[in-house]
Amino acid sequence: MMKETSTVLKAIIAVSLIALLAFTCGCTGQGQATDSETKVITDMAGREVVVPKNIDGIVTIGSVPVLNSFMFVMGQGDKIANGLPDSFVKQGRWKYQYVISPDLKNKPSIQPTTGDINLEELMKINPDVAFTMSMPSVEALDKNSIPVIYLAWTDAEDVKNLMLLLGEVFDEQERAERYIRYFDETTARPGKVVASIPDGQRPKVLFCNYKSMSTGLKIDEWFIEKAGGIAVSKTDRVEESMTFDLEQLLAWDPDVIILNSQEIALVQNDTRLSGVSAVKNGNVYVAPMGAHYWAHRTSETPLMVLWTAKTIYPEQFKDLDMEAEVMAFYKEFFGCEITRDQAAEILSGTAGRSPA
Repeated sequence: MMKETSTVLKAIIAVSLIALLAFTCGCTGQGQATDSETKVITDMAGREVVVPKNIDGIVTIGSVPVLNSFMFVMGQGDKIANGLPDSFVKQGRWKYQYVISPDLKNKPSIQPTTGDINLEELMKINPDVAFTMSMPSVEALDKNSIPVIYLAWTDAEDVKNLMLLLGEVFDEQERAERYIRYFDETTARPGKVVASIPDGQRPKVLFCNYKSMSTGLKIDEWFIEKAGGIAVSKTDRVEESMTFDLEQLLAWDPDVIILNSQEIALVQNDTRLSGVSAVKNGNVYVAPMGAHYWAHRTSETPLMVLWTAKTIYPEQFKDLDMEAEVMAFYKEFFGCEITRDQAAEILSGTAGRSPA
């Protein structure tokens, strides 16, 4: 009887151990699989987003050239699964997106000219994660169970948190920190050179689109000031976007006008502007354009600060080789070797454009 009891007891213990082992393995095995394959990212809207640890395919939605420029810096250009939106392709102004990442030409568009998202095409791509700077796009993708990370860049310093976030997403923290160091060091360079120049002797600068009589974003005033200039639109700006009239432009009387597109002839030939200092002295320029407009939000913004400094202070920055700066940036951060002629084309602001 004792022997039978002992045998039964051993059997019960064995079965219990097997069950416990199976339960434990089942729980920890599933958790480890999940933990090893995904991670939770808090985006710039404070949303928690579950993304794969190993990301193979991404899409950029909305301000695609801007977002792509961030992806290029993070070494992720080859993972972009969508092409430029149809409206951008029609304009033909983003030549260097294809120089940096040639495969973009063969990627499908997921944004027709209406600006809407082609969800059917997006679902075919089935990306690991999407990036956007548009909250409506976040909501649309959320509804279709596509992981989407919201990025924001309003103030100039926002780019640092943006890059740190991308470093976390792609496990490329060193790349992100390297870019941030470059951003800080490069944008500080002009200020050191012109530090002794009083405000009253600094050039007054206007960045604008003349046809629409509009300034750009607030960041335009930032890059003008980082370059050592006085942003004439700053005191009159209330919102992110701003329009002005001819009377206001005449009152500003900028010493330098930087244009968003090829409108130099339009400005110089407008007799109403003949008394404006920038026009009288031939100081009307077009902002450079590479992966995106340098005067907009783009990973190339530090280069815009250098270019502006050399443009408004030609004597103080006569030894600054902007072509070499562009070539070095493209090699270091985009992994793309461009020629001096290509750098000159970018600096001219005419890359991929037709003259106005």
